[in-house]
Amino acid sequence: MSPVVEINKIVDVTVSFRRRSSLDRVMPTQMSYHGRDIHFAQLGLCHTVRRGQALCYIFDMSDGLNDYSLEFNTATLAWTLLSIIAGGDQ
Repeated sequence: MSPVVEINKIVDVTVSFRRRSSLDRVMPTQMSYHGRDIHFAQLGLCHTVRRGQALCYIFDMSDGLNDYSLEFNTATLAWTLLSIIAGGDQ
């Protein structure tokens, strides 16, 4: 059984805007999912993909226990929780 759980649901995400030297960066800091606030501790990878005409940013985040793949669609301005990889014994 794969540890990756596909979700593909719209979620509410809180972000921070940071400036590091000359680089501006948007970073997800928390997400509301199933009535629970999940606070992110670490950014893994961030990359872009095209979905038709829309440019989407994929953020791989961790709360220190689980890993989450989030997508931000620049056309709809919506956040989607793509998947969860559960860590530890659940």
